[in-house]
Amino acid sequence: MTSSRTGIVIVANRGPNDFVWQDGAWVTRTATGGLVSMLTPLARRSNVGWFCCVSEPPDATLARSGLFTTAADQTDPRLHVLPVPLPADTYHAYYGQISNEVLWMLQHRMIGAGGFEYLDSARHQAWGRYLEANARLAAAVVRSGRQPMAFLVQDYHLYPLPGLLRGAFPETPILHFTHIPFPDPPVLRLIPDSWRQTILRGMLGADVVGLQTRMDVRNFLSCCAEFLDVHIDADSGSVLMADGRRSFVRDYPASVEPRSLRRIMHTAEVSAAHARLAADRGEAMTIIRVDRLDPSKNQQVGFLAFSRLLEMRPDLCGRVRFLAFMVPSRTDLSVYRAYRDTVYRTIDDTNARFGEACGGPPIRVFYTNDREQALAAMERCRVLLVNSLQDGMNLVAKEWAVVAETPGVLIVSETAGVSADAAECALLISPLDVEGTARAMADALDMPPAEQRERHARFLGRVLRWSARDWINAQLADLGVENV
Repeated sequence: MTSSRTGIVIVANRGPNDFVWQDGAWVTRTATGGLVSMLTPLARRSNVGWFCCVSEPPDATLARSGLFTTAADQTDPRLHVLPVPLPADTYHAYYGQISNEVLWMLQHRMIGAGGFEYLDSARHQAWGRYLEANARLAAAVVRSGRQPMAFLVQDYHLYPLPGLLRGAFPETPILHFTHIPFPDPPVLRLIPDSWRQTILRGMLGADVVGLQTRMDVRNFLSCCAEFLDVHIDADSGSVLMADGRRSFVRDYPASVEPRSLRRIMHTAEVSAAHARLAADRGEAMTIIRVDRLDPSKNQQVGFLAFSRLLEMRPDLCGRVRFLAFMVPSRTDLSVYRAYRDTVYRTIDDTNARFGEACGGPPIRVFYTNDREQALAAMERCRVLLVNSLQDGMNLVAKEWAVVAETPGVLIVSETAGVSADAAECALLISPLDVEGTARAMADALDMPPAEQRERHARFLGRVLRWSARDWINAQLADLGVENV
């Protein structure tokens, strides 16, 4: 590594700012989400640059139909952000039609009606735009003239990018991290071989392929063995290419930063959120969920299970409420809008069926992106439900472990990445099992306080032993960059 190289370059689809349409204009605000929260502390160092995609605005008459951003939206004096503008149609194809309607659905096993159904000519054309977006990012990095000590490339939007960067930066360490589950060979066979080759070979342009769990590592290595002419070294967990290059495959379970969370819990915003929630909590025990309104998060089954709980246990009517904090997500995509409508019909049916017996609607929905409000609800809930169909990790569960004032009980899908950390701490469920989820809710509500405290303390200890700081430091150490 030459002395002329300095700093780190992060490359991600998303920048550290979000935007909202407010009073007839786009207004920026700090982005939320696991990727941004884990990377922002590193990105605030003076020698770290963050490249991200931004969409050039479409015609003004279409501005309300989708979520678009501009380079100006990404300006933040505390961060070194380098936005890469993409034409609106290219961004929609790369981000919407491929990244979210194909790869996200495929890797979360949302296959069939309501998810990834087929690849038509429009999807094949969109794949070309996906490759174009990655090529534009690579060219922007080269044009910047930066010579970093290492690249940290993020997620499924940018699978081809490590391979593209490798050509321009043959000696620079590269790590690609995938934040969502990685599929096994039978699932990856559902896309064309040329797409599989591009994804796997692009990722193997990195010196280190980072994934969330050991299962993801096994799946990735199995796909390389199945679809590529490479040698898998099981002892070292690496892939040896025909040209002699080697990529190491590692699991880095995503986590949270406890100190930062605890600071947030003492802010005026959280205090105000507690005041707003007081009427909704009342004297009832609360079951809560906090997630994006996304088919992979499986809200529909969670609400069906709650309805079944009230049917099984009429004694709980009026004594328990379900507070659902659902963040609007990808509302420009029809599959998301259809799923939202289905979920709301189930909520309305449950509230109509049990409202009189419960003394009011037993389910209350907060359809907004208000992190402080969600954290306030987590601080004083009786049950946190995480029943995702698939999750790379699920940081909400780890946030709850840190902020919970009264321990409560975590219910989590066995198919969520966090289930490994939550083993023997949470009540584990099958995500499609309505009856089993309802029974887990009942068990959680009935659990003795001493057992709640013991389970919570065990889970919290695991979170504290591996924080977001450990997550990023382990990656930098494996790249040979321990200080930036």
